Amino acid sequence: MEFAEVASMGMELLASPYLTRQNGGFYPESEAARARIEHLEGMILFWPFMAVVDSFQQWVYENPAQGIDPAACNAKWGALWERFIPGVDWSGLEEVKLTGWHRKLHIHQIPFYYVEYGLAQLGAVQVFGNALKDQAGAVAAYRRALALGGMVTLRSYLQPPEPNLPLIPPY
Repeated sequence: MEFAEVASMGMELLASPYLTRQNGGFYPESEAARARIEHLEGMILFWPFMAVVDSFQQWVYENPAQGIDPAACNAKWGALWERFIPGVDWSGLEEVKLTGWHRKLHIHQIPFYYVEYGLAQLGAVQVFGNALKDQAGAVAAYRRALALGGMVTLRSYLQPPEPNLPLIPPY
């Protein structure tokens, strides 16, 4: 199940060289470069926020007596924000910062989704990094991983393939 996001995010990154008109896409080179940069920046900027959300959830589960106290939750959220996303000027908006956990639906309805999503992004970036070194090899490994469906854990997807595992034939 957790590989589903790696698959979709990996495809987004694998497709990034093909955004330009000369490679079948819609963008001139300058706009394609901007789109790729914004995409990668978005991932990089997400990881610290993921750390805030995940650390907050871990704290709530480990400290249930404090986790039911909104003031303690506000204080913890603020401390985690300062730890993982320092340097943002919240002047005049301090309460908005401290109560950010109120507005993150995933904390209340889909616990641990953020850490799974962040790990999926890391997996997708690993696929992309492999593609920068060897596009064909990365795509072949990606297709092998997709062919496994939900039969193995995410950790198994990230392991090197078995030496005798055949490549999946083209569709």
